[in-house]
Amino acid sequence: MKKRLNLFSKKKRFNAFASYANKIKRFGTIIGLIFFVLFVITITRTIILRAEMNDLLKKKQLYLSLLMEEKDVEANIRFFKGKQTQLYTYEKDDARFAPYYSILLDMLNTSTDSATLDSIEIDKTRSTSFVIKFKDYETMISFLKYVESEEFLKNFDELSMASLSLNRDVVVVSTARYANKNFQLQFKGKFKELNEESN
Repeated sequence: MKKRLNLFSKKKRFNAFASYANKIKRFGTIIGLIFFVLFVITITRTIILRAEMNDLLKKKQLYLSLLMEEKDVEANIRFFKGKQTQLYTYEKDDARFAPYYSILLDMLNTSTDSATLDSIEIDKTRSTSFVIKFKDYETMISFLKYVESEEFLKNFDELSMASLSLNRDVVVVSTARYANKNFQLQFKGKFKELNEESN
């Protein structure tokens, strides 16, 4: 029995393996190049980021050293900032008490000489509460008539009498005792804006 070797079929198989090997080699080369490019990009980016970090650290050290040298300036700046905040808060909540107080005193002086302003409160919304004392009944009645006048009411958006009271002060002169009557009127209301009043 004769055995035959078929060299052509083996050659075909070898060519197929060689073709696969070349494809794998090319694919491996392309992947290797891609990895190499990514590696170079990563290294370059890392070097740049490290340089930026070193630069930022140097700036931080510089600012810290300047801050340590200028502690007094920083303390003064903080103090000034705190005072500025307090001023803004005060300005926002300020009732602008003085002009309204002056208006009320002028009105009292216009109405009668014997009335005295005992207490006054004005808040930032211009709401007010004030107490006026009178030495006698006639003065109080005279003032009440004045309160109802246009001249007095032009200074208020709203005004009402909250209470009326009679206080007796006992005054001792030598051995004699005298009883003084003091009438008090309490008013509650709201002042007009000063620019409204001038219109």
